[in-house]
Amino acid sequence: MFREICTLISTLTGFGIGTKLQVGHLLQNAPDRYVLVQESGGATTFGHPDMIDFTVQVLCHAGTYMQAREDAYAVFDAIHSTSGWNLPRQDGASGEDYLAATVEALYAPQYLGEDSNKKHLFSTNYIFRMQLGSCEPVSGSI
Repeated sequence: MFREICTLISTLTGFGIGTKLQVGHLLQNAPDRYVLVQESGGATTFGHPDMIDFTVQVLCHAGTYMQAREDAYAVFDAIHSTSGWNLPRQDGASGEDYLAATVEALYAPQYLGEDSNKKHLFSTNYIFRMQLGSCEPVSGSI
């Protein structure tokens, strides 16, 4: 499910996976300006086996404050308070279909300051409320 969430973010923002969009961890050759999506708390079912809350952190890193902020808000504007996303199935993947019933940020993108290389960082955590199955595509669905 994590890879599918990252593919959704890539599709909605246009950030290429493995280049600007880093999935799970940084590649050694990651660019100076990147958006890292990582799992941030796992998944919880709350007693409903066909529903799951899956949390991710989006960490944006860039040479200037405004670049990092721009990337953080590109993701925020693309996914926060949206619903009804059929998750793009990975090529050759088997298993269940999942629907992102709702996607919510826990807060607006937050400035974390500079890293040890004087690069600027923004962070946002999101809850993907997932359910088993899919829905008929409507405008805005992929």
